[in-house]
Amino acid sequence: MMKENVTDTLLRVLEYRDVYTRGHTDRGVFYALKIGENMGLSTKELEYLRMGGMVHDVGKIAIPDVILLKPGKLTKEEFEIMKLHVSLGYELVKGSEIPKEALDVLLYHQEKYDGTGYPFGLRGEQIPLLARIYTVADSFEAMTSRRIYKKAKSWEQAFKEMEELASTHFDPDVVSYAIRTLQSLKYVEISPSHVNQEIEKIRWNFQYMDPTGAIRGDLFLPALKAFMEQKDSFCLTVFDINNLTQINLQRGWEAGNEALKRLVWAINLQCCSMHDIKDVILKLMKEDVIDIMSPVIFRIGGDEFAVIAPYIPPQEKVLGVVKSMKEIGVDIDYLQMSYPSTFSSYDEVLDRIFSFTKRKLIGLYNITPWQRLSLLSSSMPNILESLPLLVVFP
Repeated sequence: MMKENVTDTLLRVLEYRDVYTRGHTDRGVFYALKIGENMGLSTKELEYLRMGGMVHDVGKIAIPDVILLKPGKLTKEEFEIMKLHVSLGYELVKGSEIPKEALDVLLYHQEKYDGTGYPFGLRGEQIPLLARIYTVADSFEAMTSRRIYKKAKSWEQAFKEMEELASTHFDPDVVSYAIRTLQSLKYVEISPSHVNQEIEKIRWNFQYMDPTGAIRGDLFLPALKAFMEQKDSFCLTVFDINNLTQINLQRGWEAGNEALKRLVWAINLQCCSMHDIKDVILKLMKEDVIDIMSPVIFRIGGDEFAVIAPYIPPQEKVLGVVKSMKEIGVDIDYLQMSYPSTFSSYDEVLDRIFSFTKRKLIGLYNITPWQRLSLLSSSMPNILESLPLLVVFP
């Protein structure tokens, strides 16, 4: 049995860290080699291009999960950390069997033709040719791939964007070759992932499962966008605990936490068929929303939960949630909407959710200063989360 070299080991580790990155790499390498062949690269140069492309993102092994797996656009601060993957990757493999020409692809694939890239701000032909080729292939792959937070561009849209970015982000000569090459392609064969799906489920579950049993709010907006992009009708129901503040004050934060968990349990029982949430999270992260046939519950604030359902739950189901919570002293309000009949745009639905939940901000100031102080000191574990998180969403 042949021993696995260091590079292959690192690539397997990266695949276990982030399955998307491995697929992204395989497609990018495929495109780059096709472009390189049409540009007349030698067999040796093509091998350097392949090796460099395979390891170009290996530094992401060292990027924290909270950034690497974030289902949305990175903040400025997060992006600065993500940019370190280039230098980190170079440090990981620079002493290996990988030749300098291939390492150059890793080290310079984020440089831009006009000098505004990183990590060195090189411009034009200061950037090695193989890196210029891989930059175009890598960007084309990213443009045409769907992520949970963005819709994939069509190939024609990607070609247009590449032409617009020629001479700024990309070498214009490479762009010309790339478009001619890619227009002739009909099928991209990618090796299947080697990651055990059950292991993948556990990892995603740890990242995005809320302590209440719902899916964390980080995935709500990307999932909402993904459902709307399907253009199929669906229902959105928002549940809000009106008296969590009082429960925290009168019975303590442990009782408040129990009320939150009980609400999720009641919603699942009445509306969500008690499905395996780990499967749902995995589908969301793989952008397979079209395969989600059961309602999905998200915690969108401290005491607000949203349910996206491919059908409108019968009114008695929703009222069943309200009734079961009332029996244990928890007062619930709800807002139910459907796409596209009662909302048709992303901004419209966010405005309606915010209008429904913003009463909490007003209600907090209707209690006495002593009660506020008592609340923050004795009930801190959940009241700091009970203000609507939607107020910070873009």
